[in-house]
Amino acid sequence: MNPYKDTDLQKFLEKIPQDVIERETRLQLEGNKREYQAFVQDLGNDKCYLCNGKLSSFEEQKPCFHWFTYPSGIRKKNFESYLKQPVGFFRLESYFRWLANIEKPIGNINDLKADVSSTSYLETTIRYKNIEWAFSIGHTDMEGHKAGKVGSLPHYHIQMMVDGRIFLKFNDFHIPFSDEDLFQIELLRQAGDKVKLEHIYGHGIGLLEDSESLEIIDKAMKVSEDETNATFRTQTFIQPPQGQTISGKIIAEAMEESKRTKEPISNILQRLLTDAKFTKIISPGSGVPKMSKRSGKK
Repeated sequence: MNPYKDTDLQKFLEKIPQDVIERETRLQLEGNKREYQAFVQDLGNDKCYLCNGKLSSFEEQKPCFHWFTYPSGIRKKNFESYLKQPVGFFRLESYFRWLANIEKPIGNINDLKADVSSTSYLETTIRYKNIEWAFSIGHTDMEGHKAGKVGSLPHYHIQMMVDGRIFLKFNDFHIPFSDEDLFQIELLRQAGDKVKLEHIYGHGIGLLEDSESLEIIDKAMKVSEDETNATFRTQTFIQPPQGQTISGKIIAEAMEESKRTKEPISNILQRLLTDAKFTKIISPGSGVPKMSKRSGKK
């Protein structure tokens, strides 16, 4: 059971002065920026910014998040004692998100709420190079399986695939939430209107479910040279003013400009056809990983 469930976190937040909230938010953002910069720098040097060891190797007595990058010599049995102890879910997920977005921004992370099963609190699938991680938190995982032999504490599950083959299965481990996780989960439940979980430097394709982000994405979008690896797929419907048609010459000009600049044809036409009505649908592209599902969860 979540120990913070009986705590009035709404009241806790109301007692914090606004200037303190603003100061702490600013300090948190500055700290995140410094941490991310260190992460990127160390990654480029094959160094883990958490344990200072080489990313490509592991020490059995020094469990670390970078074990999940499949360093040389790692085995499934090495995770057995590590994942029996609380491992911060939000911190681990952020670590995966940062790795994924360094390789390919947004398109390596499927965190669409629309893709989450009705029996789940959270599902996320993240890709990095030849590795794919998938998180699964069922509604009953949040409280723990009281009648079960394992997983009696609130916990989450993870699947890890390497080169398309399963290395860690969802039900291999019931990973206990950390105290920080439990506080954050309950804070979001009680005060979701006052606090927001932001994936700084780790945004995924779930941005498509945010109307404000859609406009930014649309303006920044470029034509992919490899459709199978594309982050977004767009469909555009153009309705010219009644009684008018769209000139083939204008379409040809837009196609030529798109070929030269990599700007989507629809965006170019929107500038050229100011009197036309445009309806645009942006959805995940072929390059976004499919959401991995855990079968038989309770």
